[in-house]
Amino acid sequence: MRHFSLTVLCAAALAAPLAAQLSPISLDASAGAKGGARRAAVSIWYPVVRLAGRLHLGLGARVSAYGGDPTDYTNRGTVQGSLASSVPIDPALYALNSAVFGELDLTNRVALGANLDVIGVATGPTRTAGSLSEKPQGFSYFRYGSGDHGALNSEFFVSLRVAPRVRVRGGASHYVTTYTVTDTAAVGAPSSRYQKFQTVPFIAVRLRL
Repeated sequence: MRHFSLTVLCAAALAAPLAAQLSPISLDASAGAKGGARRAAVSIWYPVVRLAGRLHLGLGARVSAYGGDPTDYTNRGTVQGSLASSVPIDPALYALNSAVFGELDLTNRVALGANLDVIGVATGPTRTAGSLSEKPQGFSYFRYGSGDHGALNSEFFVSLRVAPRVRVRGGASHYVTTYTVTDTAAVGAPSSRYQKFQTVPFIAVRLRL
């Protein structure tokens, strides 16, 4: 019995620091704007692995809202008729995506990190401009650069722990929004994919649950 008790105590002693190292689920709220571009997001993050005691890697889910002033979107398909190389669109999109993240602890209070939407869905009101019908692309997935589809967000940031369970973050949010534009007046109602990349500064608050 004594040996069993010692074994349990040793296991508990080893498990305690390990449990302290593992971060729980976190909730995060962020907002960013620049010029005529605006976006806000609420996300939840779950750490999967911690490497070398400093690098955290994990998964998450993010709900984002994108808006702003009318801006030119680039045609990623075929230019024909009213489907010009670029068209102005007044953006208003909402997205739900799964995401990945990485964060490197520089000190006990300061960390560098990044996150990226991978796959999800997007929605929003359909816009009309003359014969053009502009609808948010519903299926979002990451393919890098002009190959991206839908509405995807990414963040590059510095975070500062201001309380045992609270961090504030600041950095740059690089995001893409995509519309399917259809020329309803043309024969066959041709459509094309129009895309816009934007980068805005943002601030955020993150709470460990």
